[in-house]
Amino acid sequence: MELKKLLQQWNSFPEVSMEERPVLSSDLEKIVVKNPLSDAFYLRKKLTLRIAILSVLWLYNIWQFRHQWLTQGNELYPQGALFVALAAALYFHVRLLLFADYPTLLALPLVNFLNKLETIVDKYIVAYKFVSALAGFYLLFGIEALLSRVSAGAYETLSNNNWYKWLILIFLSVSFDILLLHTIIPRQRKLLETVKRYRDGIHARAQNK
Repeated sequence: MELKKLLQQWNSFPEVSMEERPVLSSDLEKIVVKNPLSDAFYLRKKLTLRIAILSVLWLYNIWQFRHQWLTQGNELYPQGALFVALAAALYFHVRLLLFADYPTLLALPLVNFLNKLETIVDKYIVAYKFVSALAGFYLLFGIEALLSRVSAGAYETLSNNNWYKWLILIFLSVSFDILLLHTIIPRQRKLLETVKRYRDGIHARAQNK
């Protein structure tokens, strides 16, 4: 139904140049069925899932931060920093989802469609920095929980020394970021390059005519 509607829309613009026309049904078939660009177009699902997870983590963190504030606990500053990191990550992802504006994305001219898709994928790659930072916090909390069961002395030393905590947090965040750079992010960068090549190919064909 959506492909038929787009084809009808295209038929009403028979004289529009390739770089100015709306997305054709044939384009959509390539993008959604055969082309790796489908991963870019359906980032909305991943963004929505991330926003849902971040919202739950942020609400839980608010409770933990309030508890640490009232009891003046040893985790007050890490929980406060996590509160800021979660809020920033949530804001970034919500803003990206609103920018994507998926319901009207296909109504754009083809080149504008690809330009916006490129920006969406690029920002989505940047969002992995937030994932790395948050992973560092939760890995740190996991290490503390493990030490509390295995070695009470080591747990007390770490729990009462903020300097060690921040060093471990930075190390864990950077290590997780490096892991993403060698596993997940290369696929996203390949997707970004695919979008760019697709757009540049359209420009090249338009200039040759």
